[in-house]
Amino acid sequence: MAIIRWILVTIVVVAVVGFALQNQSQMVQVKLGTYTSPEAPLFLALFLAFVCGMVLYFMLTIATQLKLRGELSRLRRECNRLKEELNRLRNLHLDKEVDSLLRNRPPLTMTPIAETHHPRQDDETEGWGA
Repeated sequence: MAIIRWILVTIVVVAVVGFALQNQSQMVQVKLGTYTSPEAPLFLALFLAFVCGMVLYFMLTIATQLKLRGELSRLRRECNRLKEELNRLRNLHLDKEVDSLLRNRPPLTMTPIAETHHPRQDDETEGWGA
């Protein structure tokens, strides 16, 4: 991958140098609002425009990177907090909790199932059939 990048950089540098050598005699004036620059070679004006664009792109990239790093830092802190909470919940001493639940529960009634009374509508005279 690095070889491809260096090949591309070399091609761009050769193209810029070739453009500069071919346009040495052309002089231009750059007008920006009310400002008019002194005459300068065309390749110099284009090169300065390119450099200004690269600087602007670099500053925007830095701002984006700082924003993303802040978000990443916040997410890492939240992830660590959640991991600690998960470990704390995993490591709870369950025997103590089960003992306390068993001690505090209401007593069970030992009524045989046969003696439990469930209201049923077996009589045809009452309920659904009536």
